[in-house]
Amino acid sequence: MPETFISYARVSTQAQGRSGLGLEAQRETIARFVEQAGGILLEEFVEVETGKISD
Repeated sequence: MPETFISYARVSTQAQGRSGLGLEAQRETIARFVEQAGGILLEEFVEVETGKISD
């Protein structure tokens, strides 16, 4: 039975999230890792979050 994976990708600015560049690079890296491991990606979690605290 192949190994299963759950991925988590995060960008820290709204601009990175909108552009897709940061997320797309992470997704490609994750996909290559899972493929090389002969595994299956079960679920993907994506977060676009700034480090700023806003009240």
